[in-house]
Amino acid sequence: MVHIKRWVIIAFAIMLFLVGLASVWTPVPIGAVLMTFATFLLIAYSRRGRALVRGVRRRSALVDKQMRWFETRSKAKMVRVLKTTQPLESRLRYSTRHIKP
Repeated sequence: MVHIKRWVIIAFAIMLFLVGLASVWTPVPIGAVLMTFATFLLIAYSRRGRALVRGVRRRSALVDKQMRWFETRSKAKMVRVLKTTQPLESRLRYSTRHIKP
């Protein structure tokens, strides 16, 4: 039963991402919100989703910067899930900035 729930959530997240991608260019950018929520669901419920997001963050400094911005403004539960996608390079680079002497 747990596996069925997980697969339903993953399928829902993929559908939500595609709908968001199709509507991102509308005057009201609701697509960006849908894609963000879908990405969070994929990270939370799929190992492949986490690996995919981690790879994108590793290759794109802009995406990594935006994800770190979102992490600083999110609730603790979301931050814990989002931090699982931080690439090692990013963790090492930005961890020293938060240490106070």
